[in-house]
Amino acid sequence: MTNKKDDKTVEMFPTLKDNIREGDKHQPEPNTQMDAHGTDTREDSKQPPDARAQNPSRSDWQLLYQAADAFRELAPWDWLDDDRLFGVKCPETGEIYYCCVLGALKEVFALVAYEGAEGLDGYLKLLSGEIENGPLASEYQRVLMASFESRSYLESRDLAVIRDLGRKYRGRNAWPLFRHYLPGYFPWFLSAVQTRTLAACLEQAVEILPRCARNPSLLANPDAGRYLVRVRETSADGKAEWRDTILAPTPLHRAAPNIPVNEIAIARLCRNPKKLSGDWEIGYCYTPMRIQEHPDQRPFQPRLLGIVDAQSGFILSMGVEADDQHLPVFRDMLLDCLEQAGQWPRSILVNHENSAALAAPIAKALGISLMRVRNLPGFAMVYEHMLESMC
Repeated sequence: MTNKKDDKTVEMFPTLKDNIREGDKHQPEPNTQMDAHGTDTREDSKQPPDARAQNPSRSDWQLLYQAADAFRELAPWDWLDDDRLFGVKCPETGEIYYCCVLGALKEVFALVAYEGAEGLDGYLKLLSGEIENGPLASEYQRVLMASFESRSYLESRDLAVIRDLGRKYRGRNAWPLFRHYLPGYFPWFLSAVQTRTLAACLEQAVEILPRCARNPSLLANPDAGRYLVRVRETSADGKAEWRDTILAPTPLHRAAPNIPVNEIAIARLCRNPKKLSGDWEIGYCYTPMRIQEHPDQRPFQPRLLGIVDAQSGFILSMGVEADDQHLPVFRDMLLDCLEQAGQWPRSILVNHENSAALAAPIAKALGISLMRVRNLPGFAMVYEHMLESMC
């Protein structure tokens, strides 16, 4: 395979890398007493009852670091493009992880494993350009990642495991770093199942990729719709073996958001119609804000809704809410904005299905056009200014 990169493929990976580095760089140390395996040793631990069982064991870590070392020694980024995928079916959960290798551009060295049909869908949306790097990109990053970093990117919990295992690393892009990405959350440490799953992905990469070097057609182009998937099966004699299968991804069905219509507020607006002029952009995404309610809990990102006048760039309304209760609040925020405005827009521009769903009944009742667009330039500028102010 060549090392010539598709521009859209390359664009998505810096965001992935920046997120892991940004999340780790500002991550406070958990206020707990941890052993080398990440287990809370306090007698008064307030973790859920099953939390200890979720922590990787020493043997889990040993397996993962061995697999990561073998993968790095193989250095598949020297001859493999970023846009080639293979699958690994997790023996414990049955979920298929779609894996790709980063590193051909010598910027990011990693194995990225996209979780199931939803993770694959996000990867393909970013690859095709349907979703661009920016506020929406993190919403589609559902992955396990093994990257190779400088020591400064590792946290004390990572270093404690390495010391306990007696492993030694030196230099840039040499230190294994393992993280889980989930929409709405900052990168976080792995659970026991995730540790074993990522180890399996790395092990199967070491088995498959040398074969791919000899036979480049072995791994599918992302547009092919069917992928080589490694599946562990038990033979008649009881021996477990990994085998090649060719599978199409499970169809992805996204449930439409259930947002009750505020009939009373809409009726009140209809009694006092206003002149239609200009366009409003409704930006909807996760914020870069880091919220951590307890030192031991994974930090999350609240949702942001911004209403911006497309012509002037003026912010008409801005709101931040927790992810589990935001849509009704954002609906009423749009209604309040319309009630207070001197005139209504001719068109409301949205770039997300959720903002389209909350605006649709309101726009229809008021005779406002609702348009789904790819980019919201005014909102993007506001978002960039917000990022700058947080630095």
